[in-house]
Amino acid sequence: MRSTLHLSRVLPHVRFNPRVELLGSLRPPIISYRLTSSLTRPINSVNQIHGHSRIVQSSLRSYRSFHTSIIRRQSQQSTKEVSSTSTSTSTSTSKLSPHDSKASGFGDIKRLFLLAKPETTPMTIALCLLAVSSAISMSIPLIIGKFLDSGNEQLQTINIAGYELTMYSFLGITGIMFIIGAIANTGRVVILRTVGEKLVARLRTRTLKASLEQDAAFLDNNRVGDLISRLSSDASIVSRSVTQNISDGIRAVLSGGVGITMMMLVSWKLTSMMLLLAPPLGAMAFIYGRRIRNLSRDLQKSIGDLTKVAEEQLNATRTIQAYGGEIMEVGKYATNVRSVFKIGFKEATTSGLFFGTTGFLANMGLIALLGMGSSMIHNGALTVGELSSFMMYAVYTGSSMFGLSNFYSELMKGAGAAARIFELNDRKPAIPSTIGIKPTFTDFKAPIEFRHVGFEYPTRPNIKIFNDLSFKILPGEHVCIVGPSGSGKSTITSLFLRFYDVGEGEICLNGKNIKDFNLRQFRKQIGVVQQEPALFSGTILENITYGIRNYTNEELDSALSRANVKIFISEFPEGLQTIVGPRGTQLSGGQRQRIALARSLLLNPQILVLDESTSALDSKSEKTIAETLDQRCTDGKTTISIAHRVSTIKHSTRVIVLGREGYVVETGSFEELRADPHSSLNMLLAKNEEAGDSASSVNDQKMDMIVEAELEAEKEEEELAKRDLSFDK
Repeated sequence: MRSTLHLSRVLPHVRFNPRVELLGSLRPPIISYRLTSSLTRPINSVNQIHGHSRIVQSSLRSYRSFHTSIIRRQSQQSTKEVSSTSTSTSTSTSKLSPHDSKASGFGDIKRLFLLAKPETTPMTIALCLLAVSSAISMSIPLIIGKFLDSGNEQLQTINIAGYELTMYSFLGITGIMFIIGAIANTGRVVILRTVGEKLVARLRTRTLKASLEQDAAFLDNNRVGDLISRLSSDASIVSRSVTQNISDGIRAVLSGGVGITMMMLVSWKLTSMMLLLAPPLGAMAFIYGRRIRNLSRDLQKSIGDLTKVAEEQLNATRTIQAYGGEIMEVGKYATNVRSVFKIGFKEATTSGLFFGTTGFLANMGLIALLGMGSSMIHNGALTVGELSSFMMYAVYTGSSMFGLSNFYSELMKGAGAAARIFELNDRKPAIPSTIGIKPTFTDFKAPIEFRHVGFEYPTRPNIKIFNDLSFKILPGEHVCIVGPSGSGKSTITSLFLRFYDVGEGEICLNGKNIKDFNLRQFRKQIGVVQQEPALFSGTILENITYGIRNYTNEELDSALSRANVKIFISEFPEGLQTIVGPRGTQLSGGQRQRIALARSLLLNPQILVLDESTSALDSKSEKTIAETLDQRCTDGKTTISIAHRVSTIKHSTRVIVLGREGYVVETGSFEELRADPHSSLNMLLAKNEEAGDSASSVNDQKMDMIVEAELEAEKEEEELAKRDLSFDK
């Protein structure tokens, strides 16, 4: 399905690295008229419904569908993989390649911390609050130890750092400390959550911006579902890694440091014994962290693949139901679910083995400490309170070591997710959108020239679309480009808007190569209307004025009239405020086309490109549009139409006929070409009529089959009803 969208407003940065071939010889044009009319499409084709993440999908899918529709129209052959160097190079520039799995990920970790740099002040405050709450928490073992050692003195006074405190004073001070700790902990959580939300919002915005700036080759090779996965789950994991996880890691470091210091003050012998566990636990944590990072990256990739499938299925629900493909699609989704489960199971097994082993070692260490501590109490080297405090600090320190292990593993998960996001953010489009000279108004009132253009799509480098294509469009002309299916009609639009760059030759405006223009400024002066508009969720008014900031009510009213939109808008109770539904599914194809036309007419561009944009219009609406286009010619504005209907072609001032070999086979006015019985245009239109008759016959046969199936179903229901009645009797 092709998307009719004001692409010059939505996605202004697209192109790829051209591959230039030198042709040793040029063959004369070979004309072939094997035309596949749009009428041969199945009668039960349906509009796709929207999936999740409306805003992201509206931008990405609308842009992408425009290009995929062009590719599908170029060839009816199945494309094979090309193992040549040029193919590999082309593919590598458009696909996202995963990071090296053997890399430690410390480069990604550094970038993770840099992401949080704008939030340095609130993060510092949160860490100070963390230090306060941790210090108070670490005082608990000391308090309990003092209580135990004061047991024989009936707990009347307690000595703290040489100060004698009464029991009530001690309890009061302790209570105040705990209140302060609770307040500090609350502030820490609130600040970190806020910072996390800011971070994930910033990261998602940057990632979406990077996605929208990518070239057509990139969007041809990367499905929307994977991009949505990077925007949603990957961004959340990264945010958690540099906010809450950092807090937990610092808490573990503080608790561990204080715990070890206090244990050294109590007994350096017991502390030395406990520290013997640090090297093996540290080595295990490092190995576990690297393993969990790779698994996390694989898991996020699998989730991205799962999202791709779900997005595709949800947007094609009606088609799936029409062809009875529910079971097949559920099976396809289940296969991807199993893939996610397998990786999740590996991650769970790895985590279980790590925490189980380290927990066992820590518990064995505590048993050893109890044994040695009991011996020291017997020898008078320790008191019961000191051993109790030591054991509690040992537990705190052990928990801190587990916390550090978890911190490292979560950091590695964040690095794995960040790698996928950085792959996208770091990829630069082939041609910058803001570099180049700004086109002038005079440039757009000058001729458009295709000079010896050669081109092939990066996804199909072995199939030549254009071979020495040359033609010229004068200002104020309404040129209609026609040709058989696969001749590259829509590709001309794509090349002119620089969604792709030509491989050979050049496209010029006012004698200047369009590559020299600032791409964003260049596209702002061109209006584009496609056959299948993909409108945004919102009102009719919002869709018509999309991307157009300055307009008057008179200009809006004029655009509505010239696009023949007023007729059906007046039938809606809400008028221009009528909600069109996701992708405009609540409107008919003709209504969507007229809204898209009104948008371009409101923009009032000097150059207007129409790609089968009147295919769904009735004769009255088409006549109104034809009058509008005639007026544009009178005003000296250029219009390029791609069409196959005679009613559209005959209103143009000149017709360019393309052949399958990528050449212009003939050009002239409609009357001149139509008057020649041997003209390529007449042969093409004759093939078109034959294809239309054939399509009608096929559709009639399908309708007969559907009616017969419905009659058989009714007969079966009647028989079942009779059986039920006889059974009741």
